[in-house]
Amino acid sequence: MKGVALIWVMSSTAMAFTGLPADTVGVYHWGGRYSTSMSEGVERIAQLGDHVARVVLAPTYYRDYNIGTDCYPGYSLSGIAREADVKRALDNESITVLMLTAYDGVTFGDCQHARFVNPSFYTPDNTAAIVQEYSDFTLYLYQTYRHTEKRFIVSDWESDNAVYCDAAYAYATVPKFRSQCDANYFALYGNSSVAESIQGLKLWYQARQRGIADGRDRAAAEGIGGVRVYFAAEFSSVHALHDAGFQSVLYDVLPVVIVDYVSYSAYESINAANPAITLRADLNTIQGVVGSSAIIVGETGFSRSAWGAQAVPRIEAVIFAAKAWGVSYIIQWNLYDGDTQDDFGLFDVNGNQTAIGAYFQSKLNPVRGHPVFSQ
Repeated sequence: MKGVALIWVMSSTAMAFTGLPADTVGVYHWGGRYSTSMSEGVERIAQLGDHVARVVLAPTYYRDYNIGTDCYPGYSLSGIAREADVKRALDNESITVLMLTAYDGVTFGDCQHARFVNPSFYTPDNTAAIVQEYSDFTLYLYQTYRHTEKRFIVSDWESDNAVYCDAAYAYATVPKFRSQCDANYFALYGNSSVAESIQGLKLWYQARQRGIADGRDRAAAEGIGGVRVYFAAEFSSVHALHDAGFQSVLYDVLPVVIVDYVSYSAYESINAANPAITLRADLNTIQGVVGSSAIIVGETGFSRSAWGAQAVPRIEAVIFAAKAWGVSYIIQWNLYDGDTQDDFGLFDVNGNQTAIGAYFQSKLNPVRGHPVFSQ
C-alpha cells in the first residue's frame, strides 16, 4: 500500500482506508468486440490509473483476444507467458497485481476437453505433469519478475458454472435447464454426474496448489525470496446450489483444498435488490465456511442496457461494501463490451469510453487530491 488516505463516503458517514483504490480495485480484460491483444487492453487499464488487472492464460488465447481462431499450438503456461503480446502485458510497469484466469496444457491443451474435471484423468503420470506445469510456471514468474513489485494470483473461472453446464444458477432454479444438463452430462463432460466433476475439480485444485508450492520452493532454492505467486480458487454460488440441496464449490470443495485466496464471482449477490447489503452478508457466509477473510471479489459488474442509469451507482455501492468488509481485491467486468447487450464494458464495441469507464477513470486517476467514492 502507498500510505495515502482514501476516503470512502456512504450516505453521511465517512470511513477512512489506507491505500489507493488502484491497488485493490482492478479491471478484467477478457475478450470483447474491440479487443485486439492482451497487452493493448492491459495498457488501457494502466492508463486509467489502475495497478490491478485480470487476464486469461489459456490455449484459447487467439480467440480470447481476437487474434485468430486456432488453438494455441504446444500450449503450456510457461510457454504462453513468453508469447510476445502476453509478456508485454505481464511486464507492464504500472500493473503490480495480475490475477490470472489460468488453464494448463495438460488438462485443456486441445481447447475442447475440460479434463481437469474428469477424475479418471488423474493417473499418477498425468497428475505429476500438471504439478510440473504449475511448478515451472511459478518458477518462471519468480525468475522473470524478481526485481519488480509484481504479484500474481493464479485462479480459474467460476468453477460452479464449470461443472453445471456453464450455468449453476439456472441448474439450481430452472428445472427444464437442469433436466437438459443432466441428460447431456456425459456427452459434455465425459462424467456420469456432477459429483464426478466435483471430485475432478478437487484433484485439479490439489495438483495446482502442489505445483505452485513446488515452484515457490524451487525459487527459494535459487535465492529468490518472498511470496510472489498465489493460488486462488473461484466459485460463483453462495446460496442457490446449496439451498436447493446440490453440491457447490463453496461448501463441498473449498473446505478440503489449500488456497491463498478464495475468489467469488459475485453476481448472485450483486443482482439482489440491495447489492451492498446482500454482498456483505454473503461475504460473512463465505468467511464462515472457508474460515478465512482472504477473499477476492473476482468478478462484479452491471450491464448498462439492463441497469441504465443505475449501473454506476450500483457499481459504487458494491465497491464500497466490498472494501468496507475488507476483501483483498475487487475485479470489475469487463474492459470491453462484447456486443450491444453484453455491455458491461468500460469501453464500448468501438473502443469509446462509456459512463462506467469515465467513472473509473475519475476515481482511479484524479487530477488532484484523494479520490472520493460516494453514494
